[in-house]
Amino acid sequence: MTATTERTRDASTAEVKQRIFVATRNAIVGRKLPPGTKLTEDVIADTFGCGRGPVRWALARLGDEGLVTLVPHRGAFVAEPPLDEAKHLFGARRMLEGGIVRCLCGHRPPAGWRPLIACIEAEDRAHAEGDETAALRLSADFHLLMAELTGNPIVTTMLRELVSRTVLAITVHQRQGSSGCRTHEHRRLIALLEAGDVEGAAREMEDHLQALEAGLDLSPQPRSGTGLREVLQAALTMADD
Repeated sequence: MTATTERTRDASTAEVKQRIFVATRNAIVGRKLPPGTKLTEDVIADTFGCGRGPVRWALARLGDEGLVTLVPHRGAFVAEPPLDEAKHLFGARRMLEGGIVRCLCGHRPPAGWRPLIACIEAEDRAHAEGDETAALRLSADFHLLMAELTGNPIVTTMLRELVSRTVLAITVHQRQGSSGCRTHEHRRLIALLEAGDVEGAAREMEDHLQALEAGLDLSPQPRSGTGLREVLQAALTMADD
């Protein structure tokens, strides 16, 4: 095998690993794969046309993010975070996102607040069209965009993991009738950022995240049958678009 062939093979393997990771992560965060779903290696490998090696790499990385639980001799499952973990996740988000809004109030980003406004408008359209999966993703994107506007990639990475795990916790513990993130609260937050009201923006973020946490319930959530292959194929198509 030539060095060029080996490099090509390694690049192809890395691409497959990333595709499996992204598609599976999107399916979990998008609530297409409910907590407790078994992530069968053979099914995933067949769906992506690869061996088990890339699948195991992707599942291990998802395990590192807290989205997947790896059980010896049983396999991988979509994580089922307990309620006390959900509370810790929201506590961590309040600490981190309170700092984010304080940073943004003091340093207006070059693009201003246009990316945040565009995200809210897209979320409103998703709600109007009844696409709650897209609305959920856009709601999470709003918080991640705020982190990106700080210009600190480490903060963005930390918040991305917290947001993903929070979405999973909400999937398990959300109270019936709770609406999750609300765009009018996001709009109030932008208004406070524009006004440079540091303490007001910090309080708004605190209240916003507390309202999300208050929507959690110990009641078990009903589950429906989930076709792993079909869900991953759909997630793969979205990732490619």
